[in-house]
Amino acid sequence: MLVRSAHSRVRRGARRTIGAALRCGAPALLGASLALLLGCSGAAQPPPARPARVVKTPPAQPKAPEGPPLLPAHVIAELEDEETTPYLARRGDEALLLYAAGGRLRTRVLGADGAPRGDAADVGPAAAEVPVAALRATPQGYIAAWIEQAGGSRAVRVIALDPAGKPTGPASLVAQTAEEITWLEVLPNAAGALVLWEMPREAQDNADRVDVVMSVVAQGKGGGAIKPTAPASVARGVLGWNAVATERGAAVALVMPPAGGDRKPARKAAAEDADAGDAAVAPKLGSVALLEIDPAGKVSGPVTVSPEPTAQIDLEIVAVGGRYLLTWTDERDIDSAVYLAAVEPGGKVVVAPRQATPPSGEQALVSLVAPSAEGGGRALLAWEDLLRARGVDGGAESGGQGRLIHLAAVGPDGALSAERAGLVFSASGPPDLAADGDGFAAVTLAPAALKAGGGEAAPPVWPTFVRFGPDLSVRAAEPVRAAPFAATDGVPYLVRGLSCHKGACATLASAAAGAPAPQPQGGAAAGAGAATGRAPLAVVSLPVRESPWRAPAFREDRDPPPRATAVRALVEGDSIAKVAAAELDGGAAMAAWVTYFVEGASNRAPRGQDLSATVAVRAAAPGGLGKLSVVSQKASSIGGVAIAAAPPAPADAKGKGGAAQGESVLAWVARERGETQVYVTKLDATGAKVAQKKLTTAPRKKQGGVASEASDVAIAYDGAGGFIVAWVDTRDGNAEVYAARVDRALNRTLPDRRITNAPLDAAEVQIAVRGQEVWLVWSDARPAGDAAGAVDQAGEASGDIFLARLDAKTLQRIGDETRLHASPEHSRSPVLAPYEGGAVVAWVDEAAAGGAAASGGGAAGGLARFVRLDGGGAVQGPPLAVAAPDGAPASSVALACDKVCRGVLASAPGDSVALNAFTLAPGEAAAPAMKLLAWLTGSASQDVSPAFAGRSGASLFFADDAVGGAGRVRWMTIAWP
Repeated sequence: MLVRSAHSRVRRGARRTIGAALRCGAPALLGASLALLLGCSGAAQPPPARPARVVKTPPAQPKAPEGPPLLPAHVIAELEDEETTPYLARRGDEALLLYAAGGRLRTRVLGADGAPRGDAADVGPAAAEVPVAALRATPQGYIAAWIEQAGGSRAVRVIALDPAGKPTGPASLVAQTAEEITWLEVLPNAAGALVLWEMPREAQDNADRVDVVMSVVAQGKGGGAIKPTAPASVARGVLGWNAVATERGAAVALVMPPAGGDRKPARKAAAEDADAGDAAVAPKLGSVALLEIDPAGKVSGPVTVSPEPTAQIDLEIVAVGGRYLLTWTDERDIDSAVYLAAVEPGGKVVVAPRQATPPSGEQALVSLVAPSAEGGGRALLAWEDLLRARGVDGGAESGGQGRLIHLAAVGPDGALSAERAGLVFSASGPPDLAADGDGFAAVTLAPAALKAGGGEAAPPVWPTFVRFGPDLSVRAAEPVRAAPFAATDGVPYLVRGLSCHKGACATLASAAAGAPAPQPQGGAAAGAGAATGRAPLAVVSLPVRESPWRAPAFREDRDPPPRATAVRALVEGDSIAKVAAAELDGGAAMAAWVTYFVEGASNRAPRGQDLSATVAVRAAAPGGLGKLSVVSQKASSIGGVAIAAAPPAPADAKGKGGAAQGESVLAWVARERGETQVYVTKLDATGAKVAQKKLTTAPRKKQGGVASEASDVAIAYDGAGGFIVAWVDTRDGNAEVYAARVDRALNRTLPDRRITNAPLDAAEVQIAVRGQEVWLVWSDARPAGDAAGAVDQAGEASGDIFLARLDAKTLQRIGDETRLHASPEHSRSPVLAPYEGGAVVAWVDEAAAGGAAASGGGAAGGLARFVRLDGGGAVQGPPLAVAAPDGAPASSVALACDKVCRGVLASAPGDSVALNAFTLAPGEAAAPAMKLLAWLTGSASQDVSPAFAGRSGASLFFADDAVGGAGRVRWMTIAWP
């Protein structure tokens, strides 16, 4: 399996000089039927190496659990040191080990159970430096090939071995050059094998290029020396490649550079002002092509599989059901996604490139595993969702530590199975995966905890194997622990080379150099001795048996709701300050947002133009996304954005003036010539601008003082053909809440009306229409000594949440304002959700300085509170305090109420952001249980501003920064109980 990835989540190791044969300065992969070494070089730095399937045990570990039995193991050799790379290839019921010891190449035959069969055989001298090597089984025996480095020269050598591992002749020189050779692969066929290698070329357009070269190695039935053909070109100047052996010879998948050097992704909704500096750090992207090579070395012309220049270089290919299945990480949309395509032998594309899984934010391909010969003809696709990048989705089953790798079987039609599994991997790079009959197996690095251990706070992180059944259910799982590694609690230093055959799985494991080494079984290996400076190498069996260990894997498709069913990005560009959403007819929604902009901190405006923040909208429906519509680039970030939807307008008596579709009205704040005013914009169902008017005309400039500001807009449909807008305004000195009403044509039907009158500032007003009344809630800092005032520990007034009821026709206040809860915490970010005849109000309480939000029993970092209001606006019972999981500070909350209330709480554990779903039955005294929806890719300092569209809670919109730092608005669909 060949892997190349430019994605940050699939990191690739750096190379360095080595001093012994088949040894590398970084851990490398030992494959079962194909072994790949993470290469090393002492010359000019080549392109990064492919990721290695090697599991390295962390050096510092908590105390190990006691009691569970060890796994069966056979010591088969001793390596020069712990990072010497051995190679293993399986051939029927036997396997052959190739390694270096004492300056010689050696082989050893192993039985089906891993036990050595006889002594090691001498193959020949080992070169001083071997960056890359490969060993494959053939019908005649085995073929090994490697790259040698000596001084300024690089050479490719190949040797044929009989079934007993003995050379049929001396090693043959295939190619020798002063140029760099960075990768090598052996592809066996009935007549011998094709040896392919890559040579880097000068980078163009900030992208490394490589040439792919080959030689044909014939291996006759009678044995004897082999004679490789002269090197011949396969492909020139490609970005990446991957190859698979077939009955027809070999198939090679290529990532081709775009024509004309244009590597810019064809994003469907790019930002209005993309940062030109991003091009220098963008991943290598190209189109996907396929060519075939017959056993005689004849190369077919390349066939285009995916013409879009949007494929990353992590392209993989396997043969499944008589077809070639190709997969890669693709950036044709805003979010990177894993794509699949299928090609018939001969080059016919039978399954056009398509996204493999439902949209789930940014994805990265991890690996594609070919089916076993005795299996059910399905490959295994492994990928990672970066919005769910931590292995916490399985709760206790996953151990709560590490990345979460998703697994699904895939057939020759490119369709993924309904059964999905999650695998925890506490390291960078890919885990070791292999086909296991009609199922699959994995070796991963994960927390090792006993099922009855009571959930240790910090379990050790060990190499652990998992055996999956055909439906990806976990058949067995336990840490890789064996007697040869007793000095380290049975845990080896390196684990690599997972292989399975006829229902039996095993892996190679080695100790660190200097560890006590048991005598190899079945006779001493050549070159082995009593010196403790060498690293014992063992084959460890991975049986299906009852285990007391908690599995680091689980069936994801059995995950109960609430859960995210899809995540898509609506826009990419500047960071997002505020997100709003409204439900439209037919299950669609309209999302709106305003970007974050600091005056004087950006020079992106063309000369003579006055640009500020951007206000934009986009429709989202089950059938897809609408066109991105930019409303203005002169908006105020602190003004916020709000949107409300109205049903279709009725026709007049003559049948005119009606509308077939509903409309929505956007409220936002424009900044022109340094002044802010509230605007309203009418949108059609596609998000196109229909009309726009200025709502306020307040004078803003003050002589000798700061100009007044409008901010924190809110809007609601009044149920009678008009809209009511609320906002915060400082025109009278301090920040107060104002309101106005407009008709469907956006004509103002009532003048601006000041709602509040308090000495200190109001903020973050929210609005809802309840029958003939308009309800407003906001955060207000009332002074110390106020009849209901709250004072923090510093003796200063803190913000509390207030409610005002207005007459919908006159906007006159009904009764006095109501403080919903008095506390020493700072109450902010209220949301108002209509419920039955009243409403539910939620907000975030930030802990006071030097104290905690413990007045409600919450976490020291802050919590959310919920209060129910009856039809008259009266508070029903004390507020319910809800803490975020693991004591993390709550940052914002979204709420939608129908028969029950459904919510999403954003919290900031550590330096990241998590979205947690909950269901709330108003009136219940107990806090609701939280269910993780996603870990976001942005930092904990970001306000993700979650907002539901509609009362069902099925569509959530929120802000998030991408891995590369660009701001994004995301749309998540949620399945609820």
